[in-house]
Amino acid sequence: MITQIVFKTDKSLKDQAMKKAQSGGVTLKAVLYNALKLYTEGKLNFGLQINESDVEVLEVAPGIQKKMDKIGELLDKI
Repeated sequence: MITQIVFKTDKSLKDQAMKKAQSGGVTLKAVLYNALKLYTEGKLNFGLQINESDVEVLEVAPGIQKKMDKIGELLDKI
């Protein structure tokens, strides 16, 4: 079953997110869907404070990320 989620947000935030998604070759719908999926799987958390100087941020292409996610799922089964 498919359902619809509707919420209001700042137009400039939506526009920025859409622009970033498009530059990454994905839709805003895909970004939001994957955020919901990761959140329900416990892979995305909110409310944590992270000191950015202690974190190395890696950006990968969406296709590579998909493959990395599949590898992670396989490793979880071991």
